[in-house]
Amino acid sequence: MPHISRLFIYPIKSCAPVEVERLVFDRHGPVGDRRFLLVDEQGGFITQRQQPKMARIRPVLEETVLRVDVDGQATLRVPLAEQGALRKTVTVWNDSLPAEDCGDDAAAWFSSALGIDCRLVRLPADSQRQVDLRYAEPGQWVSFADGFPVLVTTESSLGALSERVGRDIQMERFRPNVVVNGSAVFAERRWQMLKHKDGQLAICKPCQRCVIPTRSMDTLEREADVLDALKELCRIDGKILFGQNALVSDIHQLCVGDELTEHFV
Repeated sequence: MPHISRLFIYPIKSCAPVEVERLVFDRHGPVGDRRFLLVDEQGGFITQRQQPKMARIRPVLEETVLRVDVDGQATLRVPLAEQGALRKTVTVWNDSLPAEDCGDDAAAWFSSALGIDCRLVRLPADSQRQVDLRYAEPGQWVSFADGFPVLVTTESSLGALSERVGRDIQMERFRPNVVVNGSAVFAERRWQMLKHKDGQLAICKPCQRCVIPTRSMDTLEREADVLDALKELCRIDGKILFGQNALVSDIHQLCVGDELTEHFV
């Protein structure tokens, strides 16, 4: 029976992942997932696509603060919520939305870590960033994630990719929230829904991959053999696709070990 083998959140979009035993959901998706964002001086979002060193920045969620570490700098602590925070407009792909600026100390810390001028912003509790209405109903919202609250991948498909490359490829390269074990290789391409005991994950659209999965997590250098394997196994209609974007319905939490039932198109 397919089941959840791993779960992840990414407190700061495009920085290091945090592996967890359960995901709890609120109206923006997994709690703690992509609730912080790095932006340039114009408010444009910054990711590993432009700044591979973001992979070295390690966030940890504590009770009331986000703790952030990177080699060579003192630990930074940023409140998870702050009354009266200055708001600014930021851009994530085609969406413009208000965000809370986390202050000059955080800006200086991240600017030093990355060697560029940037600022850390936080998702307001009242944020209403709408999921693409081609796939969602009005009032279904998302955090600073690329477009959907949840990304699902499978162990079997990663295994096929690793076999093609000739070495183990880390799942973290693909930045999923939910990893499923016990599914057939690339069965996710035919998913319509994953049924959970409490509700369902509605499958919206395949995830088109960028340069990030082709980079070594150790050296941050691009690896041609990984790109070749992705082109061979995952290129469909000219796009490299790996994993599925999903919406959550009637599920309060997911835990490692939870069983899922696959429903196919």
